[in-house]
Amino acid sequence: MEIKNITDFKSNKVKIEADGVTFALYKSDLKKYDIKTGEIEDDVYNEIIKETLPKRALDRSLKIITGRDMTEGMIKDKLKEDLYPEDIIDSVIEKLKSERLINDERFIRGFIEGKSSKKSKRDIMAALALKRVNMNQAERIYDELSSEGSLSDEKELIIKLLEKRHYDFENADFDEKQKQIRYLMGKGFSFDSIHSALK
Repeated sequence: MEIKNITDFKSNKVKIEADGVTFALYKSDLKKYDIKTGEIEDDVYNEIIKETLPKRALDRSLKIITGRDMTEGMIKDKLKEDLYPEDIIDSVIEKLKSERLINDERFIRGFIEGKSSKKSKRDIMAALALKRVNMNQAERIYDELSSEGSLSDEKELIIKLLEKRHYDFENADFDEKQKQIRYLMGKGFSFDSIHSALK
């Protein structure tokens, strides 16, 4: 195995580019493993790839998820930022899933239930996309929760929003109605739900 390039990565780390793989090590590791550009001993390389990096990736993941629920995609992104190789990331994700430390379905359910009393479906889905979840799974869970009656009714949510905006349901003129429709559509509510609520 050949080390092709070593460059500064973060204040205490370096980026190592080897044959077909890129990873990061602490600067102190360069001395510990006697790493420089050129050939690297197979046993040293194997220790780094099979022992050191997997352990560090798991430790990093546990720090990331401590005290908060996160998705697979969010953890993957964090580990990619730290230059962990793809196969190590996949292995860590599988371990976290098997230990039930991460569960995207649980995350999606909780997220939708928590946001449905304040946000439209479109806004919830847009926020979930940023959390890097499977959007087909998110749509399925939303529909399940909706059919179970576990979510706030969109029409009721619109009425509450309009009341907060001091909308006069009885006496609003055409211009005022159009203004509220534009506002609600901007919030991601469907036209049918808005029309129903305005009645």
